[in-house]
Amino acid sequence: MFLISSISPTIILGEIKPIFGSFLSSLLFWQLLCVGLLITVLAILFIGKKQRAKIRQFMERRTQTIIGQKEKIEEQKALLEYEHEKSNELLKDVFPNKIVKVLKNKGKIEPEYYEQASILFADFVSFSKITPSLTASQLVDTLNVYFNKFDEIITNNKMILIKTIGDSYFAVGGVPKKTKKNPIYSVIAGLQMQHAVKEVNANSELNWQIRVGINTGEIAAGVLDTKRPMFDVWGSSVNVASRVQEAGEEGKVNISEATYKKIYPYFECEERGEIDTKNVGKIPMYFVKRIKPALSADEDGCVPNKIFWQYVSKLKEAKPDYLGVTRKVLEMLRNELPEGIYYHTDNHALNIMNAVEFLGFGEEIYTEDILLLKTAALFHDLGFIKQYHDNETIGAEYAKEMLPDYGFEQPQIDKVVELILATAFDHKAKNLLEEIIKDADLDYLGRSDFEDISNKLMKEYLENNIVGSKEEFLKKQVEFLKTHMFLTDTAKSSRIEKKKKNIQIAIDLYNAEA
Repeated sequence: MFLISSISPTIILGEIKPIFGSFLSSLLFWQLLCVGLLITVLAILFIGKKQRAKIRQFMERRTQTIIGQKEKIEEQKALLEYEHEKSNELLKDVFPNKIVKVLKNKGKIEPEYYEQASILFADFVSFSKITPSLTASQLVDTLNVYFNKFDEIITNNKMILIKTIGDSYFAVGGVPKKTKKNPIYSVIAGLQMQHAVKEVNANSELNWQIRVGINTGEIAAGVLDTKRPMFDVWGSSVNVASRVQEAGEEGKVNISEATYKKIYPYFECEERGEIDTKNVGKIPMYFVKRIKPALSADEDGCVPNKIFWQYVSKLKEAKPDYLGVTRKVLEMLRNELPEGIYYHTDNHALNIMNAVEFLGFGEEIYTEDILLLKTAALFHDLGFIKQYHDNETIGAEYAKEMLPDYGFEQPQIDKVVELILATAFDHKAKNLLEEIIKDADLDYLGRSDFEDISNKLMKEYLENNIVGSKEEFLKKQVEFLKTHMFLTDTAKSSRIEKKKKNIQIAIDLYNAEA
């Protein structure tokens, strides 16, 4: 009885099950188990001690065989996993992560045309002078400090690294996933790269500086079928980006006009002239200083806030050529104003454009109305080209005539015309936008440049016989300052205190003249 019970099905199953735990779901395991149970039952019912001993020995040998097969399978599985991991690591070494994902899903990447991508180049200033003082190991370690920062930045801004060549860092946005926001992300990345360099330098003995150049345009991108495959991008836009970077300056982000057209509503930029480019000719360039303060989450203007992206979303369908019309009107003001105009110049138009944006953001307007306000500010004194008095009406006529040529639709034109006419001295503001442009037109009354602008206006008034003497102008100025009132909450909160000081300045000037 002891022998029979010791090989009962329950005991056999209890011994075999832990061994074949990983095989419970396999057909082989169940086949073997059934055979084992059948043999056991037969042994119990029909055979004697000798035969049962032989069966036990057979089962033990069979168990060892199966264990050996299981171990081989596990070894093969581990080897496959290791080879798979090696393949993934190799892919990651050769291709950007986003490209690896595409390769895994599709198996290959054919060269593809991209209508709009943004190409970023960065390099270290005077790199050839730095290298002789460092060992090869020190050079690589230092480059890695900066490049690791850059890798993180471009990843966060939806860009991919194409390659590094020596001290040059080459990345692209809008590839492989096409997005219209890639110029914006690329400029943010450029600003953050410059900021990262400053942080590294501040916390180490390093003092390396980079130039960043960005261009937006058409490219082709893909993996060439060569002995050493790699993901790359091609096209004249890449060459232009390289030239823009070469023409940059340390610590700054230099962009082409093609990029500027996509990002100007959101960043503070500075026009900086043209460069010659192969096969493209002369292109204007701009320095990007920072994200506009109202749209920035940090003091340095490198991180966009929630309002930034709301504004981007609201302007994504904006069609008028705001830049084109701005250039044209400023050119007219520079070349066609008559003699004796010192205040109502192109600089005044730019001044009011900046003021309406400042006040508009202050009043929490983050729509295309900001750009329409700036357009009205641009035109509001264009009438001075033809006549000194009632110039607002002439400016409105210019707007009606010119704006259709720059893609403005009739409702937009009507709004711009109403805002131009609202700048007339005796016009009473009917809505917030009119209040903004009226406050902007006299924004200097509450600024620190009041005295300088006042002198230009006085000179213009004297030459155009608006006043008969300096004393008369100063007297009228004091009277006007005392009765004038800002209309918007933003102007009241940001300009009144300075205006009070300017009133005293005006009084002192008048008393000195009288």
